[in-house]
Amino acid sequence: MSAQTHNKKSGIRKKRSAAAKPAPAEKAPVLKAPAEKQPVEAVGKNYVVVDFPQEGEILTSPRYTLRVSTSAVENVQISIDGRDFQPMRESVGFWWYDWANFGAGAHTLVARIQVGKRSQKSKDRSFTAII
Repeated sequence: MSAQTHNKKSGIRKKRSAAAKPAPAEKAPVLKAPAEKQPVEAVGKNYVVVDFPQEGEILTSPRYTLRVSTSAVENVQISIDGRDFQPMRESVGFWWYDWANFGAGAHTLVARIQVGKRSQKSKDRSFTAII
């Protein structure tokens, strides 16, 4: 849109252009950080992961509840310090094992699922107890 101005001395009318409006700023796309993924031991559709204790965690209580995530709906087991595998209990979508009366020092655990005749183990998880 233009406006007219009048010069009184010369009697000439000039057109004045309206100030150009700046183009609207383009919004930069919002980039989302990829979701953090936990390491998963997987074969096909099956997986087993030790959630807690975390790698290198220090336990300070004489009792601790271990948690495992898995695709299996039954027969999840845990072995602590190379001992025999013990059954875990399922609740709210996770597998749990209540561990008590363990000694101070370094410990390692591994979880195992059995699907049909096949079994699959998690990565070893190392942690320390100081009680």
